[in-house]
Amino acid sequence: MSDSASEQLNYDNSTSTFTSALWFNAVLAIGFFGAFFILRATRPQTYAPRTYAVAKERRPPPLPKGFGRWFIKLFQIKDEELIKSMGLDRFMVLKLLRMGMVTFSLYSIVAIPILFPVITINQGNLSGLNYLTMGNVIDDNRTWAHCILAIILSFLVWYYTFRETKIYIKLRRKFLLGPDYANTVAARTIYVPSIPKEVNDAESLQRIFEKFPGGVRRVWLNRQLNDLPDLVQKRQKAALSLEAKLTKAILATYKYHIKIGDSNKINEEGLKDDDIPQKIRPTHRESSLPIPLPFFGHKVDTLRFYHNQIKELNDNISEKQYDANNLNQTNSAFIEFNQQIAAHMAAQTLIHKKSMQMSPRYIGISPSDVIWENMNIRSFERLIRRMVSISCTAAIIIFWAIPVVFVQAIANIETLSKVVPFLSGINNLGHTAVGIIQGILPACALAILISLVPVIFTILSTKEGIPQRSFVELSLLHKFFFFQLIDVVLVSTLSGGFMTIVNEINDLAHNPFGVIDILSSNLPKASTFFITFVMLQSTNQSGQTMLQIVPYLLSYIKPMLNTTPRDLYNAKRTCPTINLGTLIPSQMVIFVLGLEYGVISPLILPFVLLFFMIHYFVYLYQFLYVYEIDHETAGRHFPRAIRHIYIGLIISQLTLVGLFAIRPGARGQLALMIITLILTCFALYYYDRAFKPLFKYLPISIFGNDEFDTKKYDDVIEGEEHENSILDIHMAEYATSDSKQPTINNNSNDNKQSPPGYVSNDTVSSMVDEYVKSDESRGSTSAHNYNRNALTQLATNSSMQSRTHVEAYHARKQLLKRLENERHKSFEEIQKDEARIVNTAKSLYETESYMHPSTYASCPTIWIPEDDLGITQKEIKDLKSMGIDATSRGAAIVRNDKGKGSVTIDEERIIKACQGVPGGYLTGGRESDINNYVRVLVDSLNFAEAITIM
Repeated sequence: MSDSASEQLNYDNSTSTFTSALWFNAVLAIGFFGAFFILRATRPQTYAPRTYAVAKERRPPPLPKGFGRWFIKLFQIKDEELIKSMGLDRFMVLKLLRMGMVTFSLYSIVAIPILFPVITINQGNLSGLNYLTMGNVIDDNRTWAHCILAIILSFLVWYYTFRETKIYIKLRRKFLLGPDYANTVAARTIYVPSIPKEVNDAESLQRIFEKFPGGVRRVWLNRQLNDLPDLVQKRQKAALSLEAKLTKAILATYKYHIKIGDSNKINEEGLKDDDIPQKIRPTHRESSLPIPLPFFGHKVDTLRFYHNQIKELNDNISEKQYDANNLNQTNSAFIEFNQQIAAHMAAQTLIHKKSMQMSPRYIGISPSDVIWENMNIRSFERLIRRMVSISCTAAIIIFWAIPVVFVQAIANIETLSKVVPFLSGINNLGHTAVGIIQGILPACALAILISLVPVIFTILSTKEGIPQRSFVELSLLHKFFFFQLIDVVLVSTLSGGFMTIVNEINDLAHNPFGVIDILSSNLPKASTFFITFVMLQSTNQSGQTMLQIVPYLLSYIKPMLNTTPRDLYNAKRTCPTINLGTLIPSQMVIFVLGLEYGVISPLILPFVLLFFMIHYFVYLYQFLYVYEIDHETAGRHFPRAIRHIYIGLIISQLTLVGLFAIRPGARGQLALMIITLILTCFALYYYDRAFKPLFKYLPISIFGNDEFDTKKYDDVIEGEEHENSILDIHMAEYATSDSKQPTINNNSNDNKQSPPGYVSNDTVSSMVDEYVKSDESRGSTSAHNYNRNALTQLATNSSMQSRTHVEAYHARKQLLKRLENERHKSFEEIQKDEARIVNTAKSLYETESYMHPSTYASCPTIWIPEDDLGITQKEIKDLKSMGIDATSRGAAIVRNDKGKGSVTIDEERIIKACQGVPGGYLTGGRESDINNYVRVLVDSLNFAEAITIM
């Protein structure tokens, strides 16, 4: 075959690859986004769950109907509203996307009109899309355009990274000092690992840390809980199984009554209306085998079995929970200070005289973010684990390069067929078919390969001993970025250049130094693959994210599988989550590709810009209306992403240094690019030195103003008159109490006669909201006024000052005892001390924050739907007689026209009004959860039988 024919074939394949990928991705994008615009308003549980499934204060603003109106309204939402609704973590992801849009739009406006003429007019005659790359430039003087534009791009990156980082630091500082965060336990608490045995007790730790302003408020000594967490998990599983079996049995009884037809026949069988017929009572086999096998074991009544199992587990767990403070300690603890400034000072100070003792300390760990399995790992062991994890990560990156090289080879079928002759038949399929194979399959295969890696990296990061889940995500962010940088960008680039020169091995044997010339002209040709890859990510991947076709289909299927009220609640209340540790690296790799090929192959710039524009729209909507994240880090992902941008910029500049070095007439360009590279390294060094401490800690100077003082619920209240007591509100409704705290017995029945003065749960809920609002408007004494004492002051009675122990387990027992004593007082006494009782409940909430959840977890309230046969009330009575709390509040079975029953819940009250599952409350120190906790706790203590406290 002649050279001209070969060049023509290469031209056709390159062009076909691009056009096939362009049409394929464009059609998919139009289909995905078109379907979303049509379906968006029809399925809010898929496309807008955050409008009702999150706390009211965090719900996004409603969007008007009509595409043009809601689309414009979406982009008019102010940054303050975005941060309030989605949090700082997700907002900073949007800031990264904005930075990508601004950087590449400005650069594209300048670069595209310059580079295309410089590359194409009176220069080389490379075939296909390679005609539009730097490799087509013959005149070395023209590479001054590439050099100057690379410097402009570098300047844009320097400017915007420093500018956006300064803005981020201000936003982070405002977030940490804002009342929503500053009033939480996490804001004043540090985690201390590797504590020597001689000081691993509450008194010694307090003596060490009380030197900081305000002193120590609480100490949580972590303990080895043995089988307690497993028992709690087993009880949880049993309670959920009982709910499911009992609900199914009630529904089956409805069908049984329809089948029998005549109630007299039912009575003839010796059954009452509120009985579950024996033939439809669920049964199963119990055996001692570790793995259940069919037909092995003795048959038992399932409902009765779970009744007894839960009762036994309750007794066993309660005993272990009461004795938890006597269990063996781990080598770590959580220390809460009275002032936020003290926590930041303690986290940075050298505490112990021996190396790697009581360090490194972590600040701001949310209680729900703790990885309890990693609480007994010493710092040296954590260091060894990290080295092993990094080694495993490096091995995965190296060996994963093998399939990546193969995928990249598919992108150049003609060259690959010269190495593997039996593939030459593919070239005969026609230009369109070859274009599809080269343009679509490699990008799709690469996306699949990438998706398998994060799971492995997450396991490795967890095994490093990192104490919090959010930092596991940050570790994943680093690992996944370097995986994509090496295996997706560098390996694909080098393999593309290598596959292009394999047919010239013979020439290289005679002239080894010719590899430099060949690589200089062939490396830019790898850009075709990355253009199709960026195109796939910007259209196909973003369209799938927006449409969410699988969740949309499951929203129709799951309701048919949900049987219990709790299933219905979870389906309605749960928002999909997103892992920023995998999302951000995927976006930063596109940023790196824009930096790498924006000078070499300017054709990639429109698609990089398109990527950031479409992704900004997609994630602006998804973060506001769909996605939740498990833990907030106040934007700690952002500075790591900035470092990744600098790494990409350095690689881009090194590439240009190499390309200029092999051109004899580009010595001036080479010198300038080396200087730019040095300046970039200095910028990164200065960035770390200037900003890194501010990413972790707050400066002491900002605490000089009283407006930054933190507030506490349990400040000393002595002789203080509480105005506008909400107890003066008239009570007229009576209902039942249906939840309780596990350590306090409560044998009330849902259907018993309510005593005088008893109020409904709805009234309790409304009173909680009203009291909390009034409490927030009043404020409380500054945390800076705390005394440094081994006992924490906490008043629960108007006639005396009460104190709780600094050690959390002892303090919790004291607080529970006080609340138990309060519930036996008269109506007037409780009414008088209403505010103090509420503050005690809030203090109990905070005391439990850094205790392992299994040490205070209560048995879940058995939640079954009300029925018109009376079965539910009978079962509730039986359960409560065994000390198991149960209720039907907010759930009922509704008959259809044929008499069959279906389970429904009061969505308006339970979901939209955020009352939650009966008897269920969140713990963990989050300010937004305190109201729910106090509401349930007060209800569980039966204060409402005498008076409405809140």
